Amino acid sequence: MASKYKGKRYFETSLIIVFGSLYAVTGYFTYFGINFYGVKFWPAVVIPATAAVLFGEKVGGCSAALGIFVSDVLTHGIAFLSLTVGVPSNFIAFYIIGKVCRKYSLRRYLISATVGLAIGSIIIGIGLLFWSQAFPLPFSSEVTPLAFEAAFAISAWTFISEIPFLYILVPPMVRMIRDRVGKVV
Repeated sequence: MASKYKGKRYFETSLIIVFGSLYAVTGYFTYFGINFYGVKFWPAVVIPATAAVLFGEKVGGCSAALGIFVSDVLTHGIAFLSLTVGVPSNFIAFYIIGKVCRKYSLRRYLISATVGLAIGSIIIGIGLLFWSQAFPLPFSSEVTPLAFEAAFAISAWTFISEIPFLYILVPPMVRMIRDRVGKVV
């Protein structure tokens, strides 16, 4: 029993590393320099969402946390901001998706993607609101404290710019991978 559990743990760790790396690389190459108050255009959300649906909340949440950290360090270079805002928001968003989708259906996925991304987006908006009171935002050199309205706009931008990718691309990717891999997934 113990060796079977250890094997599962190694398998999950490998999946976290693979999906986290894919998330970082895909994010780095697909944000195209577009950002709103430092929040990047981010079609790469399909990677941890797919991981969450296929392999569960731990793989989805941890791979998203790892991937966003690596990508943030490569793009804006503010590791502490990533650890305090990007990592928690990504972990929570994709953990929720994986948790709700343990028994996958399109309806459950759409609900979990909506709720998970909404919560993650709110964390980003509020996190940047607090961050901006003392530190410069990404891609900026001056401290410019944000107002509450800006935090709301950041949350809305994050949600609106990412949800189409989650709705349109993840369900066919999950179907395709499940059809190809079968009972392993």
